[in-house]
Amino acid sequence: MSSHNHRSLCLAYAAGPGDVVATFTDWRRGEDDPHQMAITYSGQFFEVCRQLKARGVAISSCPRADRVRTEQFYVENLPKGPASHGLGFHLQQIHYVRQVIRKAAAEGADLLIMADATGHFFPFRWFAPRRLALVPSLHCTLWPRFKPLSRVQKIINLLNREIFQGGAAGILCLSQDIQDQVRIISGNRPGPVFSFIPTYRKGVFDGLPEPPARPPFNLLYAGRLEKEKGVFELLQIAVDLKKSGNNGIFINLCGDGSQEAALRRAAAEKGIEDIFHIYGYCRRPLMLDHIGRSHAFIVPTTTAFGEGFNKVVAEGILAGRPVITSAVCPALEHVRDGVIEVPPDDWDGYRRAIVKLAGDHALYGDKRQACARLQQPFYDPARSWGAALMMIVARWQHD
Repeated sequence: MSSHNHRSLCLAYAAGPGDVVATFTDWRRGEDDPHQMAITYSGQFFEVCRQLKARGVAISSCPRADRVRTEQFYVENLPKGPASHGLGFHLQQIHYVRQVIRKAAAEGADLLIMADATGHFFPFRWFAPRRLALVPSLHCTLWPRFKPLSRVQKIINLLNREIFQGGAAGILCLSQDIQDQVRIISGNRPGPVFSFIPTYRKGVFDGLPEPPARPPFNLLYAGRLEKEKGVFELLQIAVDLKKSGNNGIFINLCGDGSQEAALRRAAAEKGIEDIFHIYGYCRRPLMLDHIGRSHAFIVPTTTAFGEGFNKVVAEGILAGRPVITSAVCPALEHVRDGVIEVPPDDWDGYRRAIVKLAGDHALYGDKRQACARLQQPFYDPARSWGAALMMIVARWQHD
């Protein structure tokens, strides 16, 4: 039995950009983060620490600097600062990872679970003390799957190779696409990989009404308003629908992002505000209201973005609403029967799929029935990130 068993276990989690202090505050009250439909990964981390009676350290890059310390936990929002570009971006990533490692080590952490949004993984080998073990938590693909590898990405993959070949206590992977990339980086010799899927509480979607019986056909986009997410293509689809006389289809967008103002301007200029509605950021109660009025979800992420899963696809299924999306979203592998699949970046294909789903009642009914059959895995705690992390900790303690 290793020496790390002779004192109390301490786990550290670098959680990416979310407000981990706010999530911790909610968790201590026995509540879920109201900004998320799924059970947050940081909430699951705190629960793992509670179950293992381990000390917990959680650090996020949330721009709202804050910290809280209790007897068992130290939780901090440690901002990264304004985004850099080019070489500056990579130096910023390395510097931030070094800061996180220092904080974890200072708190006496044994394991550092590091979400991919934290920064590059390879600096761990440079800066971490020997007693600190790493668990990469991969939520996005490491590069856009439908794009050729850039020279910079090839260098990063080479630098990460040793970590993914066995230099980590375990690797948490959200989808098969991510696992495939880990295999590529490791030269087909990956360290121990543990898969998980997003997990939800049964009650979140229980009170939803049936989709409205009367027109219009409400299509819901939920997510960031960014170019890579396909929102401007959705706008063009709305223009085409209006031109072709399909006035019974409304496209509703819930979310914010850097392109919100530009998207609103473009919708006004094109004269489609009557069928293309931008609602901005919606907290959970309002989001559920929009879902209740919707008939189907659309997730048109472009090939420029490295989706690791895309929880919105699962949330459409859990809400009993069919989803129109492409293989850019790896969630597709779990819910294919409830989805109308379109080839990546095929915008006329998306338009045709919308018209078909809105007009073909038998198809819509079949997809709705499939949604009901596909929901159970997302309610199964054994498939969760927290359960996968528990397995990694148990394996590491046994080694």
